[in-house]
Amino acid sequence: MEAEENKRKFERYDLQFPAKIEFAGNDVAPLKLYTKDISANGAFFCTAYPLNEGMKVNIEIVIENATLKKLTGYESCIKISGIVIRCETEGMAVTFNGHEKIMPLRSMMDN
Repeated sequence: MEAEENKRKFERYDLQFPAKIEFAGNDVAPLKLYTKDISANGAFFCTAYPLNEGMKVNIEIVIENATLKKLTGYESCIKISGIVIRCETEGMAVTFNGHEKIMPLRSMMDN
């Protein structure tokens, strides 16, 4: 029974990608974090200061891939919005809303 409860709808991958998180509708400076793991439905972000559960966020995740960069000259960036669904001492879990936009990266993390 416990194994069934721990199954997730989407496979989760232990990948550490740089990300920028902005609070939807807020002028506070964005957080620059890293993912601990990621799936098609959400991600866990490492931070000592997680946001409040229920907070709406806009996220940019840099997909670092040497082959992609060699072929296109760019890494990729996924822009997506979501909601903080869980906070822990090591970070926060965010569920994505499913309206992602994938684009070439041009120094997104420098902004």
